[in-house]
Amino acid sequence: MVDLVELIKKKERKVIGVLSGTSVDAVDIVLINIKGTGIKSEIQVIDFQSFKIHANFKDFILKCSRKCENDVEDICKLNFQIGTLFAKCINNFLKLRGLSGKSIDIIGSHGQTIYHMPQITGEFGLKTKSTLQIGDPSVIANLTGIVTVGDFRTADVAADGDGAPLVPFLDYILFSDKIKSKILINIGGIANLTYLKPSCKIDDVIAFDSGPGNMLIDCLCRHYFSKSYDKNAKIASKGKINKVLFEFICSEDKYFQSKPPKSTGREYYGIEFLNKIIKKSKNIPKEDVLRTVTEFTSYSLYYNISHFIKQINISEILISGGGASNPVIMNSLKSYFGNSKVGKLELNGINMANKEAVLFAVLANETISGNFNNVPKSTGARKNVVLGKICLA
Repeated sequence: MVDLVELIKKKERKVIGVLSGTSVDAVDIVLINIKGTGIKSEIQVIDFQSFKIHANFKDFILKCSRKCENDVEDICKLNFQIGTLFAKCINNFLKLRGLSGKSIDIIGSHGQTIYHMPQITGEFGLKTKSTLQIGDPSVIANLTGIVTVGDFRTADVAADGDGAPLVPFLDYILFSDKIKSKILINIGGIANLTYLKPSCKIDDVIAFDSGPGNMLIDCLCRHYFSKSYDKNAKIASKGKINKVLFEFICSEDKYFQSKPPKSTGREYYGIEFLNKIIKKSKNIPKEDVLRTVTEFTSYSLYYNISHFIKQINISEILISGGGASNPVIMNSLKSYFGNSKVGKLELNGINMANKEAVLFAVLANETISGNFNNVPKSTGARKNVVLGKICLA
């Protein structure tokens, strides 16, 4: 405990952020140096690397995420397997750079979301929301020898929030501006957005999951073309938007039209939603199906911003996540928001690839400092909380 007390006293820390996203493609690891906390944080990205997740293991993780296929034994094993995988990747990351665990102050780990239920359920007279991220931080801490902070969503859910999105805290720190209005969009498996008005305060931040990001696109690529994703939108670029299918998706998707605060995941945009699209698309060229679904990702973002932010004349819109590498999505967003500057996120070494990993490093730094690090207006929580559990090495 003496070491933890000394860690808490430090004003500058080296922190690792680690996650595997909704798409379960890779373990992303970033190493940052951070001075201070909150809005006064000074963040320097030292290095970043992605470690690809083996296809068979990815399939097993996705199986465990499907309600109809998982079982308690598999999830129990997977909790330790993911923790072990994260630790192995972190140790490799450090070894490749000639660093030891002793040179790192903290690890911030998101874990892997297995199931997310932001809706209140009331079985047995106990009304709760719930979420489950596995890859236990105690496993990571003990296999790396580094204090690890993890399980960031739970405290917000315990305070009646959705536990998501978490990224608006980082967006506020990095991109608040006295003059410009900004929207930060992250397009991973799910798309989320953060709106920062000029001279924004933390209580002014609006953020939520808008709808599907790459999830449906990736699933259709595997189903139709035996590819893990549509690299550079080469397939979608060959197709045309099918109006009938597009309108069908809009009518079937009740989430993207729902009012924030809100969050979603594979539970909603999973196999059942995908099968509806496939069934409706029997007589439609496969490239057109992919093009139409890709357009829907862009449109759902436009719909949410125009209806719930109620502004389309935003000074700047910055895109991160895998979707920022999809030219069809980017061109559609530029078309929808013709009066705004739309581009890929890049700031002091923080970019579209490493931003989410940076988030969990920053959240861990706040947790160790004992600071509130949720955004209740975005998650719907009834109070500010300190996110994350501290696991000693």
